[in-house]
Order: sequence, then structure tokens, then C-alpha cells
Amino acid sequence: MQVGPHGSQRTTRMDLWKGAAAARTLRLPLPKLEDVTQALLLVALTFYSRGHVGASSFLAPTATRRLSPATPSLVNSGCCRFAPHYQGVDWQDPKVREDFMANVLSVERRFFAAPDVAFDRDSGMTYDGTSLNLTTGGLQSDGLRVFSAASKEALHLSLLAIALQPPQDVDEERRELLPLVYSMDEALEILEKKVSSMEDFDRRFPACGGFLPWFCSRGISNGSCKGLNETFTFIEPKVDSASVLSVPALDNGQMAWAAVALVQVLQKRSSESSRISTLAQRWENRLKRMRATAVNLFYDGPGTGTVRAIATIKNASVDAANNSTNAYNAENYVLWDPFEGEMVVLFIDLMGNWSNYTDPQAEKDKIWNIKAQHVDPVLYNESNNTYVIQEGFWFSAHEQWKTLQLPYLQIPLVHHLFRNGEMARLTFSVVKNLNGLMASVNAPTGFHCDSASGAYCSALGIQSLAEQPILTDHVLTPYGAFPAILIEPAAGLAWYQHMLRMPRAQTALGSIESFLQNGTSVAAMVTWDAKVTSVVAMLGGTGDLVRARMETEGVMDTFVQRVESMYADVFQKPLAQTMKKGESMSARIAELPALPLPADQAMPSEPYHYAMCGCASP
Repeated sequence: MQVGPHGSQRTTRMDLWKGAAAARTLRLPLPKLEDVTQALLLVALTFYSRGHVGASSFLAPTATRRLSPATPSLVNSGCCRFAPHYQGVDWQDPKVREDFMANVLSVERRFFAAPDVAFDRDSGMTYDGTSLNLTTGGLQSDGLRVFSAASKEALHLSLLAIALQPPQDVDEERRELLPLVYSMDEALEILEKKVSSMEDFDRRFPACGGFLPWFCSRGISNGSCKGLNETFTFIEPKVDSASVLSVPALDNGQMAWAAVALVQVLQKRSSESSRISTLAQRWENRLKRMRATAVNLFYDGPGTGTVRAIATIKNASVDAANNSTNAYNAENYVLWDPFEGEMVVLFIDLMGNWSNYTDPQAEKDKIWNIKAQHVDPVLYNESNNTYVIQEGFWFSAHEQWKTLQLPYLQIPLVHHLFRNGEMARLTFSVVKNLNGLMASVNAPTGFHCDSASGAYCSALGIQSLAEQPILTDHVLTPYGAFPAILIEPAAGLAWYQHMLRMPRAQTALGSIESFLQNGTSVAAMVTWDAKVTSVVAMLGGTGDLVRARMETEGVMDTFVQRVESMYADVFQKPLAQTMKKGESMSARIAELPALPLPADQAMPSEPYHYAMCGCASP
């Protein structure tokens, strides 16, 4: 397939996203009805009875750890539908935000800190997520998705890195929240198991170069990923019917930068114990391995200026560090988007090994010259205000993932641009009277979306700000608020709370995947993408950690130059037209109006809320 500078690549990227979505959203049978008692028993048995790492420690702290003084008994009394208790609060008050986030984390950790629910007790590797009983909201007995990808690992590693930060390095508002994420022992034990699994996988599949394909988290038996009732062996590639081993660049770019953040934290604390010191060295070796192989795996070769979206492997036993031809671009998919795909481009540019190239700078410059052709401005007009926006693919919140992990928002021009994007996203929902925000997500039960099976909704966004057709605005998801939470926590958290008030949006494992605008249906599942993005945003992301490592490596200036010049060439002039003469970008940002809050309105109450998530009326 020949890839042109415009339309053909854009269509290819949409098809690629759809393919990835289909791979991670296998259509599961509708759940069998179970009564609440059975569901509660299943939750208890899954959480506490298995002989996994620290079984009793992962969830028990919820009952004893500090919640904020305003509502100390909400979560630890068994209440997980606490969102209505925050209706009408002052979101500008830091104590209100801290209180709300404390309750969010105390419930969300029932997912992200739960072995055999979010990650495997033996391998330490993530699962994609799990289905819930549509009627009770409890765990679905056969719904565990025992496969995963590097993007889920990116979120897990980011969360672990944040949890391990020294308290003095964290701002006051978030400092009190860190103990609600993982304890030191929890985090270190997970990281030890995870790095052992990745070291073992790298030994058996050196052609992947320390990166990961879609994988089965417990191993494979009879061609399928092993379940919890089968003996763990080691993680294995989740290959297609043709048994082709392939490594997705986008997901692995996310994971690589998460490893950068993690190594930064572990090395800073390595003097505290031999355990941390040893773990820091092992993860540093993982990072070195990815740095040594990223160019060979993902760059299309001399003079191309393109980064392959999927590296297809010829021979799994050939070491990627020593061979640049064992990986190839089978479908001619490339990543030149200015969204999540940019993360692997930055990793290759700033951290990769270009020693096999006679003019590495020329190769890197060509990558960015090509990328710049695919950054486009669009105007959003509302209430006599005009906002300059970066055009989205679908303008899904998912496309802002890079701001979650890298220090983009520390660049004033980029901060201004992305803040404008969230102004448009939130204003659109206010004007359209939507009960939430949009992002690519699994479809609510009974709703057919744009993927081949209809089970995944990729094309969720704002049509006037999107290049591709938007097929519906009926599907909303709590994680659509994560970019706003990063940029302006008061507004972002207000929208997140607003969505949690929808019918069945709060479960015993935290926020639901998605729901329909009218509240009549939900996607009865919980996944890393649609939950932990919001949690990482509430904790400030990993931009500061990555910046510290970039400064140590001497590449922070290059990062700023690459990103700023790409955006300045396109947006400097239209942004300047909205500014006062002589006004600096930082001054302009300070004068921008606050992001809009959701309307204080009654939410749909039918069909019902989950009884096992009940709380006293506020």
C-alpha cells in the first residue's frame, strides 16, 4: 500500500485504530443473571481468597486509610455511589477537590490495585479489564480479559511511578492522596513481578527488543489465553490466526515513556534500600534495552522519514538490537499523527540509538517535517468567542493521551492550544445539553458503533473539530474528562462527578466504561483505558518526572524545540490574532476564562443504580 501525504494515511490510521479496537473488544456473551448475594460473594472471593501476592493487603487499606474530613465514612462504609454527595460543591476549593479525589481513589483501587482483576497475581502484568454483571454491577464470573497490551502497561507503570514519588516532591493538594494509590510494598512487589516477566519475555523473544506485542498475561493453552484456573507459565504473544508476531509502535511509545518516569523515581529513591536499588537497576536495563532497539524496530529506514505503526517480525529469535531488517512495515501503516502516535516518535528521536545511520539528524528532521504536514488548525466559535484549536482525528479525548505522560503543558504555546481544545470540548457538551464528554470507548450494551462488530465506538468527538466523520454523540464516558482534569482540575473534576451521577455509572470497582446520553444503557465493564487515565490525571500525570529525566539526559531543550516549532509554524499566527498587541503567551493563558462547568441539572434516574453500590441520600 502506497501511503500519500494526506488522505490515504488518514484512512489507514482510522482502520488501524478500528483493528486495534476489535482486537481488544472481543464480543463477550451477555451475562447470566445472578442475584446480588452471588455477585457480592464473587467479588469477595476474587479479591481475598486467592493465593496471590499480598492478597490481604491490596484492598484492606480502603477501610482504614484517611479519607478527607468532609465525608470520612462514604467509601469505608461500603458506599461507592458517592458522586451525588458532591452536587453543588465549590470545585474551586482545593479541600473539596482533595476530598472528592480521595473517595474516587479509594473505590478505583478496587480495580487498579486488585490482583486477578486488573493485573495477574503471578506475572504482575495487566489484564485488559473485566466484564461486569449488567444487572448487579458485580464481577462477571467469565468476563476477565486475560490479555493486554503495552498501553495498559503504560498506565500501570505511570501509576506506580506516581505512587512511589517522595512526598516532598508532590504538591500539597495531591500529597495526601499518594497513600491511597499503592503502598511502598505493594508497588515494589508488583514491579518485581512485572520486570521479571518482561525480562523473561525478552529472552524468549529478542526480536521484540524489550517491547511488547498484544500478549496473554498468564500464558497460552490450546491456542487461547490462559484463565485464572489454569497454571501460570509465562506471558506469551497473543498472535492472530496467521501466527504473525507484530509489535504496535503507538502502545509501546506510551510504555517506553512510562518506563522513563518510573526509572526517574526508582533511581531517586535507590539509596533508601537495596531492594529499591536492585529494582531501579533492573528497570534501567529495561529502558536501555528499548532505547537500543526502538530505531531498528520502528523506523522505516534511511531517507524515509516515517515511523511504522506496526513492526511485523520475520524471525522471533533474532535480536532487534543487532538487526535492522528483521522488522518490517507489512501494511505500510505509518505514524505521523500529532496525537498519541507522537510519543513513539519522540522516544525514537530523543532516546533512540541512531548509530547505524550516517546522518541521524537529517533522518530525525525529515520525520518532523513530514509530521508537520499533518497538524492543522480549526476555529471553534461560541458566544462571541473564537478559539484556535488543533484539529482532531475524531477530537476524542483519547487523542490527548500524550499530555498525560509528557511535559507538553509546560510549553506555553502548547498549553494555550490544548486548553482551547478543552474549552471547546466542555462548551460543546454544555451547548448540546449532553450529560458528559466523548472519547473512544467500548459501546453500551445494545448500541451498535463503528467497529466491525459494533462493540467499540472509535468515532466519538466533535464533528466541526474532527477530520473524520463522527457517527454519534449518544455515547459518553467518564474518562472523557481526563484532559480537562490535567489542565484545570476544578472543571475537569466537576465533569467527572457529573458523569458519575448517571444511572449505573458507579460500580463496586469504580467508574463504568461508558453510558448512553439518556442513561438507558451502560457498557458493563471496567478497563484500564477508560478508568486509569482519569486517575493518573487526578494525580497530575508524569510530565514532571519525564521532564526531570529529559533534563538529566540533556534532551529537554530538544523536546521543547521539536514540539514548539511544529505547533508554532501552524498556530503562532492564528493564536496571535486572538491576543493583545505585545501580550506574552503566558499572560494570555492567565487571562483566559475558566473552563465551563456542567449545568446543575437533574440526571436520568432510570433504569436504576446498582444496589450493591448504594449509599444514604446526601
